[in-house]
Amino acid sequence: MNIKELNELMAHSAQDAINYAQKVHDKTITLCQQDLTMVEMILIKLSLEHIEQPINNEQLFTICSIFGAFIGEVYKKNIGGEWFMDESDQDAPYIVLNYAGKSFPFASMCYEKIVKTPEVNIAKYYELAVEGVTQ
Repeated sequence: MNIKELNELMAHSAQDAINYAQKVHDKTITLCQQDLTMVEMILIKLSLEHIEQPINNEQLFTICSIFGAFIGEVYKKNIGGEWFMDESDQDAPYIVLNYAGKSFPFASMCYEKIVKTPEVNIAKYYELAVEGVTQ
């Protein structure tokens, strides 16, 4: 997959997150930084649901991918960057947003929040990512 195709895929995935938030959680989000708090609330709810009844791996991968794409597209829109598929581990490739020599694994942060560390704050991570390249 080339960079253009990857960028198109991630833009479509961000739209999938918008549709999912509306359809499943009755929340309207747009590609703006202020809506990251709404995404945070959705991920908190998913984390609590995951504790009660684990989300299957396929659904978890999809949810983390689309919300990671959403967060990355907000970043890309406001700061810049390009999507990159890291295939250094052939068994576990992953997508990051690269900007100014730094890589941001937004989907991995969503996974971390839902599965391992619910107190991870996605909006705060976004702010730190912005500060890390603008200071």
